[in-house]
Amino acid sequence: MKTRLILLFWLLGLSCGVFAQDTITLNAVDVSAERIKAETLNPLMMKKMDTLVLQAKSTATMSELLIQHSPVFIKTYGPGGISTASFRGTTASHTLVLWNGFQLNAPTLGQVDFSTIPVFLVDDIDLKWGSGTSNNSGGLGGAVNIDNKTTFGKGLILDLKQTYGSFNTWGSFVTAGYSGKKVSFRLKAYRNSSDNDFMYYNHAILNPDERWMRQTNAEYVDYGFMPEISVMLGKGILSFSSWNQWNNRNLPPIMTNVSNINTEEWTEDRFSRNFLSYRLFWDGGKLQLKSGAFFEYQHYYLKTHPLNMPHIDVTSINSINNAMVLHQIADVEQHLFATWKLKAKVQWDREQVNSNNYEDTKHRNTVSIYSAVEGNPFEKADLSLTARYDIVDGKSMGVFPTATFSYHFLDYYVTSLGYSHNYRNPTLNDLYWYPGGNPDLLPENGHTIDWALSFNLKKDDYRLDIRTGAYASLVRNWIQWVPTSYRYWVPENVARVFARGIESHIDFGYTYNNWKLNVSGNYVFTYTTDISEKAKQYGILGKQLIYIPRHHGNLFVNLRWKSWDVRYIVEVTGYRNTSYANSTKFDLPPYVLHHVAVGKDWHRFRVELRCNNFTNVDYQNVLWRAMPGRSFEVMLNYKY
Repeated sequence: MKTRLILLFWLLGLSCGVFAQDTITLNAVDVSAERIKAETLNPLMMKKMDTLVLQAKSTATMSELLIQHSPVFIKTYGPGGISTASFRGTTASHTLVLWNGFQLNAPTLGQVDFSTIPVFLVDDIDLKWGSGTSNNSGGLGGAVNIDNKTTFGKGLILDLKQTYGSFNTWGSFVTAGYSGKKVSFRLKAYRNSSDNDFMYYNHAILNPDERWMRQTNAEYVDYGFMPEISVMLGKGILSFSSWNQWNNRNLPPIMTNVSNINTEEWTEDRFSRNFLSYRLFWDGGKLQLKSGAFFEYQHYYLKTHPLNMPHIDVTSINSINNAMVLHQIADVEQHLFATWKLKAKVQWDREQVNSNNYEDTKHRNTVSIYSAVEGNPFEKADLSLTARYDIVDGKSMGVFPTATFSYHFLDYYVTSLGYSHNYRNPTLNDLYWYPGGNPDLLPENGHTIDWALSFNLKKDDYRLDIRTGAYASLVRNWIQWVPTSYRYWVPENVARVFARGIESHIDFGYTYNNWKLNVSGNYVFTYTTDISEKAKQYGILGKQLIYIPRHHGNLFVNLRWKSWDVRYIVEVTGYRNTSYANSTKFDLPPYVLHHVAVGKDWHRFRVELRCNNFTNVDYQNVLWRAMPGRSFEVMLNYKY
C-alpha cells in the first residue's frame, strides 16, 4: 500500500510539472475573483468569518468566537472546560475540524475541544456544511476550517496584546516576524491563565442561604507558540509551520458534588502539529503537496476517597493517551475551458495510538481519492459535482458523491440546491476501549439535502446580505454507547437520526462620513430525532436529542466613529432536555446573554474595555456546571 501511494504521488507531481512548462505565474486577481463568486453562488454551504470579527475576538478561544458569531451550537463546560460543536443537530464527533487542510479530530474521541484553540493563532476561519464538506470524510454535521495565510512584502511584523480580567485572568499574545519579497517569517506565542474562581448560584443546594458560593479547583494555564516560514521559489512557495501547545487544567466539581472535598481531578494535554507544504502555480492551475506529522499527549486524572480515609479510593481513573498521526496530501486544480475547472486530491492518513485504555497499540490507515468538476452549464448558473473514494485498512468504504446547483436571478437573488453523501468511521475508543470497545461497529452513513436562497445588494455606502435555507439529513448506523449487564457501556449502531431545520443569516454594513455600522446575525431552528425501531421500543420516538436546542441565534453590532468603536453582542440559546425521561425536572431553560465592549485607537495603540454577561444572567450550558456571571476585561494592544 505504501509503495503504491508513493508512486501515485510521484506520478501526480510529475504530470503537474509537465503542465507547468512554458507557462506564466498564476494571476492572483483571478483567483480572488473566483473565490468571491463561489461564496455568492453557494450561499449556505459556507460561512467565512469576517476580518472585523476575527480582530474583535483575537484574544478569545474558538469556542467563544463560534458561540457569538456563527450558527453552530457550542456545548461548553465553562471557562477552562471542554467546549464542543454541534452542527445541524449532530454531535461533537460529527464536526470535522481542519487546520490548513489537516484533520484535527482526535483519533481516540473523534472530536475537538474548541476551548483549546486560540483565535490569535489563525488568520482565516470558515464553516462548511452539506455538500461543502465533500473533501473529507467525517463531517456529517459540518466542518470548521482554520487556516494561516502566507504574505510577502509587508516588512516588519509586530503585534503585542495584553489582557487582564475578572477572576485574575491574564492573557499575553505576541506576534513578531518579517515579511520580505522572497522570504516570510512569523512567530506567534501566547499564554492564558486564570484562577477561574467566580461566584455562582448552586441550584443543587437545599438551603437557599447557602446557594451562593465560589467555584474551586478550577485554575487553568494554557500556553503555546507557532513558528511559520515561507520561501518563494520561482513559481512555487515552500512553507513550514509548527503549532505547539500545552494545556494544564484543574476541573471543578459539579454543583451536586461540591461538598466532596476529597476529590482530585485534572487534565494535562500537550501537542505538536507540524507540516511542510509546497505550492506550485501555473497559468490555469496549481499543485499543492503537503506532509504533516502530529503528536499528541492526553492525561486525565480523577481520584476520590472518603473523608479521613485517604488510603481508600472510591474512584480512581488515570487515563494516558499518546497519539501520532501522519498525513500526506497531493492536491491539484486545473482550469479546463471557459468557466470549467477540475480538482483532484489524493490523501493518506495513518493514525497510531498507545493508550492504557487499550490492550495494545492501535493503528488505522486511510487512503482517500477525491475529484470535483465545477463550472457554469449556462449563463447565471453554477454546477459542482464531486466524488470521493476511501479505503480504510485495506477495506473499501465506497464512493461518496455530492452535487450543488446554483442559479442567479432578478439581479440580486441566488438560489441553490445541494445533495451530499458522507460517512464517519468509528473512533478508536469506539472500537478498542477496554472494556467495552466494539470492533464490529459499522461506519455511520449520512445523506443531506440543502436548499438556500440569498439576497445580496451592494451600493456605494451600504451593503445587505440576507441568506436563508432549509436542510434535511438522515444518518444511519448512528453510534451510541449503551449500558450492559456487565456494569460497563458498549457502543452500538442503534440509532437512525433524522435532522432537519432552517438557517438564516444577515450581514449589513453602512458608511456615512466618519461613521461605520456593521450588523450581522444568525438564527437556527433545529429538530433532530431518533426514528429507529429502538427509539420506538424505548418510547423516545420523535423526541429531540439531548443537549440540542431547537432555537439558537446571535447578533453582532459594531458602531465606529473616527477612532472610537462600540460592540454589542447577544447570544440566544433555547430550551434543552438532558435526558429522555418524561420528567422535565433536570431540563435546561433558555437564556439570553449580552456582552458589550468599548475601544479607542491612538496612533499604534488600542485600548479596549469589555463587559461579558453584563445583565448578570444565571444560567447553565451543561447540567450542574457553573457558568460565570458579569465579568470585566481590559485589553491593551500595540501594532507596528
